[in-house]
Amino acid sequence: MLFNSSEFLFVFLPVVLLIFFALQRTGNARLVMAWLVLSSLFFYGWWNPVYLLLILGSAIFNYRVGRTLATAEPSAKRAWLTLGIACNLSLLIYFKYANFFLDNMAIALDADWNFSRIILPLAISFYTFQQITYLVDTSKGKTDQHGFLEYLLFVCFFPQLIAGPIVHHSEMLSQFRTLGTPGDRTRQLAIGISILAIGLFKKVVIADGLARYATPVFEMAARGEAFTTLEALAGGFGYAFQLYFDFSGYSDMAIGLACLFGLKLPVNFYSPYRAHNISDFWRMWHATLSRFLRDYVYTPLGGFVCSPGRQRFNLFCTMFAGGVWHGAGWTFVVYGLCHGTFVVLHQLWRVNVSGPFNLVRNRPYQAAAQLITFLVVVLTLVVFRADSLGTAAHVFNQLVHAPGDNFIPAYLISINRTGVFQMAALLPFQLSAVSLVFGVLTLCLAICWLLPNTYQLFAAEQVTLDKIRAGRAPVLDFTWTGSTRWALFTAVLIALAFLNLSQVSEFLYFQF
Repeated sequence: MLFNSSEFLFVFLPVVLLIFFALQRTGNARLVMAWLVLSSLFFYGWWNPVYLLLILGSAIFNYRVGRTLATAEPSAKRAWLTLGIACNLSLLIYFKYANFFLDNMAIALDADWNFSRIILPLAISFYTFQQITYLVDTSKGKTDQHGFLEYLLFVCFFPQLIAGPIVHHSEMLSQFRTLGTPGDRTRQLAIGISILAIGLFKKVVIADGLARYATPVFEMAARGEAFTTLEALAGGFGYAFQLYFDFSGYSDMAIGLACLFGLKLPVNFYSPYRAHNISDFWRMWHATLSRFLRDYVYTPLGGFVCSPGRQRFNLFCTMFAGGVWHGAGWTFVVYGLCHGTFVVLHQLWRVNVSGPFNLVRNRPYQAAAQLITFLVVVLTLVVFRADSLGTAAHVFNQLVHAPGDNFIPAYLISINRTGVFQMAALLPFQLSAVSLVFGVLTLCLAICWLLPNTYQLFAAEQVTLDKIRAGRAPVLDFTWTGSTRWALFTAVLIALAFLNLSQVSEFLYFQF
């Protein structure tokens, strides 16, 4: 079930909320938690009921290992922790990377193997990482007393189950215990629906609209067809903004849904295209994944408590792991290699140039750094989006070697039926397709760079658990208020989003 589907918005969510509010009146937090667990499992099982056995089995196994770790002798803890992490990673590797491994083995051995494709279960990357954090922290004595019901809700809470944020037990278990105490429902509904509407609009209007500019380019590249630099630019920047608003929309909707239940989630997406360097980008793009990699990969490798050379090796390995985590394919290997290299290069630049010369406070330098970081990210996202390295290479080749002053007919046919062209037809003057497409992309850049993000917009309401330290102030700064004006604005966003619900598309991060 998708957040942007009619069955979720008009049936599932209203029913879950109504019964949630009714159960809250009993003051029984465990009864409320049980309802949210059942709702979350139904939400997950809507995709494929068979995989309920997987998530339940994983939760039961990790809870039992966690309870053993909490009471085990120090000499036995390491063995139990190793067993727990190994089982979790083995499950993830099997479902996520087995096909990739077997395909490449077949190519290397020139073999013609016939085997059933392994289907990647939704959310396995996210709930596996959450449970690894739970086991590691339990082994260190950092978990409070809790039962299986709280733990199961921590694993499967539907607003953040499918694509994050990756939450810590310490962030959620204490909140779950307060679910029996009603809050200011009017306020939490106003805030939750407003954030939900913003996220839904980003997904179904902006991101899905931009897909119509990006997808044809990568499809032509996959077929080896020729196109010009203009199409390559439209496809590359179109996908960069599509992924941005798609993931931003999902992250907003997750925060908004949690607010409806009086709960807070950590920030996972914080205007990353305003980052001044690649390290800040990762703190802002998928903040909870970066936090996981920092705490459970980078720090165990030695972190900064080692020689400079080892620090850079640790950084590279950590960012490479983050790239490969996104998927099984050579494109993700190259994506991880690129970002691992970029993070190391940034550290060398910071230590040897920008730090000693105090450039980071220089405004022209900040502007240049932001632009360069953005362009580097866009280029690597071409590899991220492509279905193969050959497809990515073809896009880059056309970008450099195929100048032109107009879109080719095949691309025009693909994009002429989009909403932007339909609205442009109402103008008293005619704009070219090139002007329209790049005008939309420029508008997207202005939104990313100039306007406050959702968490800055709702800063006074404290809708999240934390604030990203790498965040940049917006150029146009304003905040949400529970006023009639904002209610009307929210209603307009909802109306525009509902008009675009006829074709429901998955969130891009569901693939990872």
